[in-house]
Amino acid sequence: MIVGALILLGGFSLFTGTLVALGAVMPTVKDAGPIFGALMVLIFIRFYTISLVISDPDATIVQIFSYFPYSAPVTALLRNAFGTLPLWSAIIIMIVELFALSAIVLRIAVQLFRYGSIEYSRKVSIKDVLTRRRAVAATMN
Repeated sequence: MIVGALILLGGFSLFTGTLVALGAVMPTVKDAGPIFGALMVLIFIRFYTISLVISDPDATIVQIFSYFPYSAPVTALLRNAFGTLPLWSAIIIMIVELFALSAIVLRIAVQLFRYGSIEYSRKVSIKDVLTRRRAVAATMN
């Protein structure tokens, strides 16, 4: 149960950070719709392959879904529920992948939100935000 809770927490953090970044970059819901739709497909596509997760957890596609960051939480939770997720694999998925990537995504999302929250008319360029951050840091030194 602890493994499942940690996978859930890591996956929730990753998707929350990604959606915060998406909301900060896009000025309207209409602009964010296609990207949000793609994220929802990544979350729920495993439910269409659940029979493969149950019957053959060592299949290549199940392994890809288990380690790809945006599909790992649901696949790992399913594998954990059916007892086919080894502990070493759970540690890699939980600690190294989900928590590290969610920390990176949340950090980027905060930077995007700082600049994106004041921009209403156009999409915020990630390159502009990161360049602006470096320029501000250089002027402070």
